[in-house]
Amino acid sequence: MRWLLATVAGAVIGVSAFAVATANAEPTQPPAPGPTTTSTSDDLADMVMDVVQQGGPAAPTTSPVPASPH
Repeated sequence: MRWLLATVAGAVIGVSAFAVATANAEPTQPPAPGPTTTSTSDDLADMVMDVVQQGGPAAPTTSPVPASPH
């Protein structure tokens, strides 16, 4: 019976030591964010050429939209 009590006591002490060590551990810092990617001048030129080739306005116009016939 004593060996059973000693085994249980040893297990409880081991688990509590593990719990204390885990609770006192230093939290790890997340990695720093990397540099943001920016558009290159080639990317911007491609976007402008896409709009020009599609025939759409490069910027919104202020002229009113003609009314549709009913």
